[in-house]
Amino acid sequence: MAVPAVRAASSAIVLKAPQRYDMVGAKWRGGTVRLRGRAIHGRWSPWLQLESGDPVWAGGDDYVQLRTSGRPSGLRLHFVRIQRMAHAAARTVPVPGPGGSTLNVVPRSAWGASRCKPRATAGYGRVDFGIVHHTTTLNGYRRSDSPAIVLGVCLFHRNVNGWNDIGYNMLVDKFGQVFEGRAGGIDEPVVGAQAGGFNLWSSGVAVLGNFSYRQLPAAGMDALAHVLAWKLSLSGVPAEGQVKVISNGGPDTPFRAGTPVTVNRISGHRDVDSTACPGAALYAQLPQLRRQVAALEGPVSQLTLTTPSAVLTFPQQLVLSGKLTPPPGLAIPAGATVQIQDRLAAGGRTIATLPLAPDGSYSGSLPLPHNDVVRALYTGDGTLPRVAATPVRAFVVPVVTLQASASSVAAGSTVSLTGTVAPAKRRVIVEEQRLRRGAFKRVRLIRAGVANGGFRLDPKLAKPGSYRFIARAPADRLTALGASAPVAVTAG
Repeated sequence: MAVPAVRAASSAIVLKAPQRYDMVGAKWRGGTVRLRGRAIHGRWSPWLQLESGDPVWAGGDDYVQLRTSGRPSGLRLHFVRIQRMAHAAARTVPVPGPGGSTLNVVPRSAWGASRCKPRATAGYGRVDFGIVHHTTTLNGYRRSDSPAIVLGVCLFHRNVNGWNDIGYNMLVDKFGQVFEGRAGGIDEPVVGAQAGGFNLWSSGVAVLGNFSYRQLPAAGMDALAHVLAWKLSLSGVPAEGQVKVISNGGPDTPFRAGTPVTVNRISGHRDVDSTACPGAALYAQLPQLRRQVAALEGPVSQLTLTTPSAVLTFPQQLVLSGKLTPPPGLAIPAGATVQIQDRLAAGGRTIATLPLAPDGSYSGSLPLPHNDVVRALYTGDGTLPRVAATPVRAFVVPVVTLQASASSVAAGSTVSLTGTVAPAKRRVIVEEQRLRRGAFKRVRLIRAGVANGGFRLDPKLAKPGSYRFIARAPADRLTALGASAPVAVTAG
């Protein structure tokens, strides 16, 4: 809903929401906005300074009151109603952690993500460092509220901000519950929308609550430390120390695109973007958090995965190589292997197992019938921890052939065109071109169905002249674009 102008910081405006709301946020340009809320028969919450585009948990309020300064423009409020969910005890699933430990995580299916389906499939980047966030709240929340808060954040991020999915990779509440965030594989370097300019290189964990003045309780800190130890260890990233990353720029960060920025391996959101997140009190706890994570991680290994070419012409095989580097003083166990996996969003399917040389190197190749994202995984043993490599995205270009029944035909007659496509596709598109003023110009596009890898069509050449035909297999989720060599036909 649009908000009337509030002309002085000392004045305020009270608005009744269109419906009872659990989540509220605002978007505007310039100035500052403070907000508080209350239910019909309740008391006003404390005032909270908003950040444009960030949702705030209210938990069933009916009214909002606003104070502004600096005359913000285009101010609009957005409300989300969750319709209370029965999640008194959210279901958790165990995932492997450092040192043979497990991390109990509430999966997307248990917090209602079926109501917040991603707009697009996940993208994969790299985890060079972890970023700590907080999600602000107008009112306190109970343990059983946390799944609804996560769902509310997801709905706001997707429906109001227009993002593909919830922005954070993981979320933690003050009671120690851990929630899976953005879809794409819980232990993968899924690109989130949690740190503008740095999403490709980071993994973001958000803590539910406002920690500007109050520190995160011990249960929440312990859960946050375990999440980061699990995530960073799996990616071969130590908890302490710094790393240099390159900003991709954008409106949320003060660092222009291409700027090298040195950050702590565990940073606060404010370190890379123009924000107060994760709150002054939680930010002050980050040194303690780094020590906790380092103790949980122990020594970390590193695993790489590379390919000389990620674009393959079918049936060319994907050539892979990499290296497992153990911590100083530790050796690669005899007979150790790495697993090459795909279907990462579903937990991973092993499609090849490659032996490790004594120096930790490995190599191999595998057939790839379609586009895929693959990773290398060392599952760990009694000495070396579980570690995964940054995934590699590979594209398969189909082979398309095209032949004409004759090189010349009479004007006004047809010519038979036949061809093949491998791997098989449902259809191809044949472009008909005619020579005009020294250059071939498109005449039309003809769709042809493919059966058993072959197709046929009989276009009529209405006018005399020189023609050219090119068959193309359109790009989709299974293959990249494939095209035949041009076939020339003259109509006389």
